[in-house]
Amino acid sequence: MDSLGDILKKLRHWVRPWEMGTEPMEVRRAILDEAAGKVVSAGGGKRIFPYNRLRILLLVSGPEERDQLDAIVREGWNLDEEIRDRIHDQGSEVPPGFGVEVQITDQEGPEFGGRRFHIAYERAEAVAARATAEAARRPVLELTVTKGKATEQVYMLSSERIYLGRLAEVIDQDGRVKRRNDVAFLEEGEINQTVSREQARIAWDDSARGYWLRAEPGSSATRIFRDGRPIEVSRQDRRGVRLQPGDEIYLGRASLKVGMRPPED
Repeated sequence: MDSLGDILKKLRHWVRPWEMGTEPMEVRRAILDEAAGKVVSAGGGKRIFPYNRLRILLLVSGPEERDQLDAIVREGWNLDEEIRDRIHDQGSEVPPGFGVEVQITDQEGPEFGGRRFHIAYERAEAVAARATAEAARRPVLELTVTKGKATEQVYMLSSERIYLGRLAEVIDQDGRVKRRNDVAFLEEGEINQTVSREQARIAWDDSARGYWLRAEPGSSATRIFRDGRPIEVSRQDRRGVRLQPGDEIYLGRASLKVGMRPPED
């Protein structure tokens, strides 16, 4: 007779078959799903992700598979950013000092539980404290809608990542929320229709002390007008373009004026 653990493992495999999958894309999906599932309710409508360090261990069968998976992880995946996106999609801010470490091993242990990966979740309090202090010095980004219509006329934002697009919530084909836009253009209107639902994002770079605008894959044209000169934001450029006060951001035909204010006390 199967033990309770065996029964639960079989049930999980039936409901979410990719969790026990061996193909790289199945493993990646299972990692993202597990990490997103760690977001918890803190009461009062607030949701949090209680960890800021993830150590992901990937299991391979030998040297050839190690080389293949290492190339996939380095060149095809960006688990740090993808997990950040999934945390955000679950309604939580990414905790200060967040980071993801990926290791590959051929030594199978009980922690894998029959899967090809294991995630160790940690909370580094000292790192979090330093990152919180850095966040307190982050300028406030003022985005004023100048063309098109959004849920607000002026957005005051200072998050580490800011998502821009059409609709406040983007739903996947299964009816699940896959993304929440911080700057959300409305559905109606000719100009608004030129904004992709997943159009662009703005990320704070702590080392460079600046905000960077990046276009999402498959989005409509994203440009910055600076001193009357257009700057194309390429969908292939993962770094993006650094924002400056006075920039005009064009998302399709909709636009936003960029301002920056000193950090809030």
